[in-house]
Amino acid sequence: MHTGPITRIPSRSGLRTAPLFHAAWLFACGIVVARWVWLRPGMVLIAAALAATLGCVAALRALRIAWLPLAALWVLLGAWCGLMQPQPAPSPALAAVSDDLLRAVEGTVVATGPVRAETEENVDAPATESPTQRIDVQVASVEQVTDTFDGQTPVAGRVRITVRWPSTGLSTDKTVRAFRCGERIRAVVRLLPPETYHDPGVWSRASYLLDQGITATASVAVDRVETLGASPERLAGCRLAEWQHDTAARLLALPGAMRRLPPALRLTPDDAAMLAAMIAGDRTYLAQSLRVGFERTGSFHMLVVSGLHLAIVAGCLFWVLRKVRLGRGPATFATIAGSFAYALFTGFATPVQRSLWMISLYLLARLVYRERNTLNTIGFAALCLLAASPRSLFDAGLQMTLLAVIAIGGVAAPLLAATVQPYVRATRNLRTVAIDTELPPRLAQFRVTMRMFATRLQAAANSANSFIAWRAFPWTLRCLLRMVELVAISCVVELAMTLPMAFYFHRITLFALPVNLLILPLLALLLPAALLMLLVLLAWPAAAVVPAMAVALLLHLGAGLVRVFGSLALADLRVATPLLWQTALFCALLAAAVVLAHSGRWARRAAWAALLLAALGAMAPRPPDHPAHALLVEAIDVGQGDSILLIAPDGKTLLVDGGGPSGGPGGGLGHAAQEFDIGEEVVSPALWARGIQHLDAVALTHAHSDHMGGLPAVLRNFHPRQLWVGNNPPVPSYKALLAEAARLHVQVRSFHAGEGFSWGGIRVNVLAPLMGYQPGLEPSNDDSLVLHVAYGASSVLLEGDAEAPVERAMLSEPGLASSLLKVGHHGSITSTRPEFLARVEPRWAVISCGPHNRYGHPRQEVLDELEAAHVRTLRTDIGGMACFVLNGTSAAPDFRCGWRWGP
Repeated sequence: MHTGPITRIPSRSGLRTAPLFHAAWLFACGIVVARWVWLRPGMVLIAAALAATLGCVAALRALRIAWLPLAALWVLLGAWCGLMQPQPAPSPALAAVSDDLLRAVEGTVVATGPVRAETEENVDAPATESPTQRIDVQVASVEQVTDTFDGQTPVAGRVRITVRWPSTGLSTDKTVRAFRCGERIRAVVRLLPPETYHDPGVWSRASYLLDQGITATASVAVDRVETLGASPERLAGCRLAEWQHDTAARLLALPGAMRRLPPALRLTPDDAAMLAAMIAGDRTYLAQSLRVGFERTGSFHMLVVSGLHLAIVAGCLFWVLRKVRLGRGPATFATIAGSFAYALFTGFATPVQRSLWMISLYLLARLVYRERNTLNTIGFAALCLLAASPRSLFDAGLQMTLLAVIAIGGVAAPLLAATVQPYVRATRNLRTVAIDTELPPRLAQFRVTMRMFATRLQAAANSANSFIAWRAFPWTLRCLLRMVELVAISCVVELAMTLPMAFYFHRITLFALPVNLLILPLLALLLPAALLMLLVLLAWPAAAVVPAMAVALLLHLGAGLVRVFGSLALADLRVATPLLWQTALFCALLAAAVVLAHSGRWARRAAWAALLLAALGAMAPRPPDHPAHALLVEAIDVGQGDSILLIAPDGKTLLVDGGGPSGGPGGGLGHAAQEFDIGEEVVSPALWARGIQHLDAVALTHAHSDHMGGLPAVLRNFHPRQLWVGNNPPVPSYKALLAEAARLHVQVRSFHAGEGFSWGGIRVNVLAPLMGYQPGLEPSNDDSLVLHVAYGASSVLLEGDAEAPVERAMLSEPGLASSLLKVGHHGSITSTRPEFLARVEPRWAVISCGPHNRYGHPRQEVLDELEAAHVRTLRTDIGGMACFVLNGTSAAPDFRCGWRWGP
C-alpha cells in the first residue's frame, strides 16, 4: 500500500535548513585563522560576546541581516577554541636528559610491538637475522650524574626504545623472549629527541610521536635491559594490546591449518597478515610488497581499520538489530556500544577514535533529526569533533573523512535524490496503478513501461507464476539503478579526494574509481565474513577453517583485482604539492558544487562540472620554484647522508644522491630499514614541495647506503632521463639500482675525470674518479663522483665523500676554485684538507650530516679549518635544508628555503 510521496526534489531549502552545517564550516574557518594569525584569546572572547549581542539585536530588529553577526560569532568561537586548546609539549625534565649520554632509565612498559627480524646482508656472508622489538616505556626515574650526586632522579615522560637481540640466523620466536606490556625494566640507553627532517613538505616524526606522548627515543642491545618484575597496577591498555596481539597471532597461525586445501580456498601468510591489519588493527606484519599495490590503486583503506570499516561494522550491526525488530532508539545505542567495543579491540588508535565519534554523533543526530537534512547531521558531528579537538582539523585523516561525507551528503545525495532515487522507488508496488496519479509524468510513464514489460515477460513465460515478471524483474532493475548510484557516489568521492591525495600523498590514482567500485561491495561482504571467522576462531578454533575458506576466496578476489590494476603503467601518477591558490580554488568549487546540487536541473549538471574543475585544479602541474637567471643549489636535510638538488637557470633539474640509512655498503639494512624509505618519505616530498614532478637527471656519487638508499624511490617517482654514475663495485644493492633504472628506461651514463659538458645553461666538469681508477670489492669513499658545476663566474664543488687521496689528485686540476663547497664526507677529518681548501677558496660551505650521529660529524678540526679560511658554513643538522643562489658572479644563501620564489 502506498503511504507517501515517491519523489522529493531537493531545493535551496536543503542548505537553508542546515544551520549546524554552516556553523561547522564557519567554526573551522575560525580554527584556521587562529592557526595562522596570532590573536589574544581574551580579545577574541570579547569580540564573540559582542557578536552574540549584535546577533540578538538583529534577530529582534533586522532579521534579514542576523546571519552576519551569527556567522562572525561562529568564526570567533572557532578561533577561541583553537587558541585555547593546549599544544602537546614534551616532558621538560625528560627532554633535558635526552643528550646522547649513557644513562640508566627505569620505568614501565606501556606499549609493545611484535618481535621482528631485520635481515642484515653482507656481500661475502649469508644473511642473518637480528631480532628487534619496539617498546614504549613510561619513565619513572633517570640516572643523573653531577659533581656531588650519582643516582636515580624521578622523571616523568615516555620513551620509545628499540631493543636489539644478537644476530642468530634462526627464527625469532624460538630465540628471544619478547618484552610484555606491564613489565618494569631498567635499561642503560642514550636518550635522544626524535629525529626530524627539516625540509618543506616532509612528515614530522617528532610531532607524530609527541601526539602519542613520546618525548625521547633510544636504541639498545638486549643485554643492557634488565627486567624488574611486573607493575603492581595492571594497565587497561596492556590488556587491550594483549587481546590484539593474541588475535593477530591466531590469525597468523590459520594458514598452517589450511595447507591441504585448494589454493583458492587457502589462506597464505600474506593473507593472514592482511586480515590481522584489516580486522584486528595490527599492521606490523604488512610487508611493503603487500602495501604497494593497494597504495597505487587508492584502495589501501581496505587493509586498515578505518572509518569505512567501522561504518560497515556499525551498518551491519544496526541492520541485524532492526531485523530482529529492536526499536530505533535501542538499536542506535546498541550499535554505538558495539562500534565502541570493536574500536577498543582494534587498538583505539586516534583515527579510529575520530571515526567512532563521527559515526556515533551521526547516529545520534539521525535519531534526533529523523533524517530530515543530511547536511545538518554532518554539521552536528563535525562541530562536536572540532569543538572537542580543534587541532584535529589539520589531521589528514579527519580532513579526508569530512570531505568524503560532505561530498556524499552535500553533493551526491541531493543529485541522486533528484535523478536516480525516484526511479528506484518507482519500481516498488508495480501492480498498484493508483500510485501513478500521484507521480510526475515522467515517473508515471516509467511505471507504465515497466508494467508493459512485466506483462509481456509473464506471457512469454506462459506461466501463471508471476514471480519472475512482477518480483524478479523489478528487483533486477532496482539493483541496476543501485549500481548507478554506487558509480555516482564513487565518482563524487574520488573527485573530492583529489586535493588531500595530492597534498598529503602526492598521488593521482587513475584506477581508484574502477578498483573501489569493485572493492567496496567486496569489502562489505569480506569484513562481516572475516569477523564471523574471528568469532568462530576464538570460540572453536578447529571450526574456523570453514568460514576461513569463504574469507580466503573473497580476499583473493580483492587482492587479485588490486594486483591487476596496480601493475598497469598509469596506475599511479605522482604530483607536486598544490599551491595555496589551488587549495582555495578547490574549496570554492566544492562549495559551489554543494550549492548547485541543491538547485534546479541545469544547476545540478553544473555541480558535476564544478567538481571536475576542482579536481583538475588540484592536480594541475606547476613549474618548479627556483630563482630566475640563477643556479639553485639545495642541500636537502636527509640526516646522516647526502642529497643535493640543483636547478639550472633554464629549469633543468639534477639530484645528486638520495640519502639513506648509514652504516654499510648496502642500500639498507633489511626489513626494518625498508619500513622507512628516505627516498619516498623525505627526498621525494622535498622535491614535490618545490613543484618538481620530473627530474632531468640523477647522479650517484658512490654506492654507500647513505647516498644511494633513497634513489630507487626517486627513480620511480620522478622518472629521470639519465642516471649519472662513476666507477662503483658491482655489489648487489648497486646492481639493483641499475636494474631499476633499466626497468624504468633511464639512460645510465658513466663519467670519469676530465669529462665536461654544458647542461641547462651551466657547465659541468668531472674531477673524479680518475680515468684509470679501479674500485675494490666493496664501495668506498674514494669511489666518489666529484662534480664542479659553474654558472658564469659562480660555481659549486660537489665532493661526495671524497677523502684526502682523491683531494690530492684533484689539486692538479685547473679551475678548482668555487664559490660554494659541499664539504666532503659530512665534515669528517678524512676530507677537506687545508691544502685542498686553499685551492678551492670557497666563500660558503655546506655540510650535510645528521644530529647526534655516531661518527661525530662534522669534526671540530674541520670546522676550525673552515673558520680559519673565513668560509661561512651552514649545516643541515642544525639549520635543516640549506639553499644557495649562484647568480653568475657570486653565491649567497637564501634563508627563505622552501618558500615560493618571486618573479
